[in-house]
Amino acid sequence: MSAPPPRTDAHLFRTFPGRLFLVSSALLILLYALLRVIELNDLLFALRRVLRLSFLISGAWLAVTAVARSRRTFLWRVRRRLIVTYLLLGAVPVLLVGLFVLVGGVLMYMNVAAYVFNEGYQGLVDDMQQMAETSAGEVGRNPAVTQAAIERKILNLAAQYPQMSMAVVPVSLPAAAPDPTVQAAPDDKTDGRTDGKPKREPVEPIVRAGPWRHEPPPTILPEWVLLRAGFKGTLVQTKGSTTDDQHLLIRAIVLTPDRTRVVVADLPIDTDIVARLHERTDVRMGGISLPLGQSNDEPNPCGPSLSSSGAATGGSRRTTMFMDCIDWTTGTPGRVQLTLDAPLSRLYGRITAPQKKQINQMLPLGDRDPFVVVLYVIGGLLLIVQGGALAAGGLLARTITSAIHELFAGTERVREGDFAHPIKIESKDQLGDLAGSFNRMSASIEHLLHVQREKQRLDDELRIAREIQKSLLPSQPPVLDGLSIADLCEPAREVGGDYYDFFEIGPRQLGVLIADVSGKGTSAALYMAELKGLMLALSHTERSPKRLLCNVNRLLAEHLDNRSFITMTYAVFDLDAGTLTCARAGHTPVIIVSSGGADVVVPNGMVLGLRLPGASERFEQMLEEYSQPIAAGDVVVLYTDGITEAMDTAGELFGDAALARVLESQRDLDAAGIRERVLREVKAFVGEAEPHDDMTMVVLKLTEPGMRVTP
Repeated sequence: MSAPPPRTDAHLFRTFPGRLFLVSSALLILLYALLRVIELNDLLFALRRVLRLSFLISGAWLAVTAVARSRRTFLWRVRRRLIVTYLLLGAVPVLLVGLFVLVGGVLMYMNVAAYVFNEGYQGLVDDMQQMAETSAGEVGRNPAVTQAAIERKILNLAAQYPQMSMAVVPVSLPAAAPDPTVQAAPDDKTDGRTDGKPKREPVEPIVRAGPWRHEPPPTILPEWVLLRAGFKGTLVQTKGSTTDDQHLLIRAIVLTPDRTRVVVADLPIDTDIVARLHERTDVRMGGISLPLGQSNDEPNPCGPSLSSSGAATGGSRRTTMFMDCIDWTTGTPGRVQLTLDAPLSRLYGRITAPQKKQINQMLPLGDRDPFVVVLYVIGGLLLIVQGGALAAGGLLARTITSAIHELFAGTERVREGDFAHPIKIESKDQLGDLAGSFNRMSASIEHLLHVQREKQRLDDELRIAREIQKSLLPSQPPVLDGLSIADLCEPAREVGGDYYDFFEIGPRQLGVLIADVSGKGTSAALYMAELKGLMLALSHTERSPKRLLCNVNRLLAEHLDNRSFITMTYAVFDLDAGTLTCARAGHTPVIIVSSGGADVVVPNGMVLGLRLPGASERFEQMLEEYSQPIAAGDVVVLYTDGITEAMDTAGELFGDAALARVLESQRDLDAAGIRERVLREVKAFVGEAEPHDDMTMVVLKLTEPGMRVTP
């Protein structure tokens, strides 16, 4: 027998790693929801790392365990083995090649996009450096034209860089460079310096030009700028008192030839500069954020903690790059992460446009870069995995074909009559189970023959039970002057649950019973016998159909099991008084056809024999006794649901209305003729469909007194 499929809920809820996985997942979701409303402190940061580690370890354990437990069950079916074989031989190489191309393309795209943008960005830095150098030369040669010189630069570049600002700041250089190993605590007199020297005051006023909207021009230069004798690069600018609005700032500082002043050129990266960079490089800069692995609560050397302005996504449009920056106060270098929006098609066109004329020339290969090494490594892995896939697929296919050969040889021996020959397949998969099942089948042929003989014996017993049931039904209808009677009973199985009977309760009074016992088979026949005994005893003492059914219900409820019940209709014909009185206990309606048409009579009532609290009282309350005058020519039909619920091949029911129409159209016939016409119509409606319920019907037609009708 095959092993049952593994239960993943047992691993999730009954093992420590499974519980750890559930708990860590829930806490991570709760923590991420909490971080939307509060800031991440040290405790929450440490908790997040612990939860991530627990989630990864427990998830890996669950994955490995699930694969190990489901491997045998998954590969048990031959079809799945064939699918795995086809995947190993066909789909896996294609996927690996696609993955190789995708990884290579993504790496190339990220590097090229970052390179193109960095080239354009460095062009802006170089422009600021050049403006500062030319202005420093003019100021150094003639200090009197300082204001005019920097204003002229601003005016000349106003169209290109409208937010560019320049300033000339007087400085006094230190006599000697301080010892970098000596650190002094800054105070209110040192402007953030660490050499312990007092804060310098400018010896001349600052000359400025440009808007200077991003921040005021620096009045005192940090020590590291003076030691480097200038600077060009990127700063991170924070506006206001919070760190929610941060921007990049290009700053170039050049000393004048006499080393008494510096020229400061600032260019804030605003929307105009971003648009200009986009025109130069076809790459648009998005938001800035911390480098991967550094959280917002960790100190950044480029300024306060940066706000994450949108995570970068992969694909053919968006990527990220890292840019060097510097802390203006201390000179400590750092890095920021930029989101770049770079459409692949435009980026490729810009790169290949200058090379279109030389596209057919072979470029010499220099030193191999890491990207090429990565491609070679992935290509080697592709070959190794492809070879392993081919080998595994061949071995798996061989196990399938050899097992099928053994099965074929075994079936040939069985066809020749050798039932003791075992099929030798020892693999623990579907083929192995099939071989074991075949061997067991061959060894149990004698048992199957015994079962067949036992079935024949049971069929014989069912036929005997059918004969007993037939003995309970009336052999022929009673003969009364003025009443023509025809009956019908066709069980759907060997022993059915429908029952009808006649009780002569007076000279010209007749009680007619029709009932349907729930279920089929022997149990229905036994309940039918019990019902017949009760009716024989009560019909002669109780003339009211309602009171008789109430007594029968009270007695039957003590003997029927909880899953059984009986539906029944009992009618009393008084030919001298010309009346019909009936009561219906959950059974099908009574159809009365007179000169005025067919009436479907449905008195209230519930089924007999329910063993429920208060069922007997409820039965008596709901049961209704119906009385109607009858005359010669009237037809009264009692039937079970096997007549009206006869179903054709399309699933449609014959129905009460159709039965009433047939009875009304055949009213002029005698009772036997009406019975045959109804049976013919039902069978024509059913067609080739198999009967699903017993068909029982009693047709009673009133005739003139003295008229004899043979049923």
